Amino acid sequence: MAAEDRGEAGAEQALARFPRPAVVVLVGPAGSGKTTLRRALVAAGFDAGLVVSLDDLRREARAADAAAGRAVLPLQAYSLSAVRRANRRCDALAGFGAGYLADATHLRRRERVVHVRAGASCGLPAVAVLLPDLPLDVLLRRDAARPRDERVPPEVLARHAHRRGLLSGRVLLEEGFATVIVM
Repeated sequence: MAAEDRGEAGAEQALARFPRPAVVVLVGPAGSGKTTLRRALVAAGFDAGLVVSLDDLRREARAADAAAGRAVLPLQAYSLSAVRRANRRCDALAGFGAGYLADATHLRRRERVVHVRAGASCGLPAVAVLLPDLPLDVLLRRDAARPRDERVPPEVLARHAHRRGLLSGRVLLEEGFATVIVM
């Protein structure tokens, strides 16, 4: 329970630090706490209808296949359609001036600057929330606790850890983020 309280307090502090509406981008490897932070932000008052999560969109696509009687694929097989749906949803939310929170790894520059540009084109500030740079063994342990079909291959986690190690608040500011919150 104490860890949950600290997470919610951290979320409330993070929520208070970024303007609204805004384009908020979570940045961190699988297992670094992005979805946990997202849930805490929603619990602290961020509008759940403004959250765009690749994991949630993958699960929705898989559930649609199951409901339609089609073969259900491994969760990662739904990534391309999830990315396309996420991009459309983010564009629509930004276009309406509502802003959004993007829950995905965003460990590649090209994945992040899309959000910076989306915000800029609609007059919304872009906020990066940089999750902790955790050691690979911690990420692997956290990943092992996930359901089997939601686990990330170890070699992908190793790339995630490497990419996160190259990031800093300064790098994200140079990419055009108006605010960077380092957790």
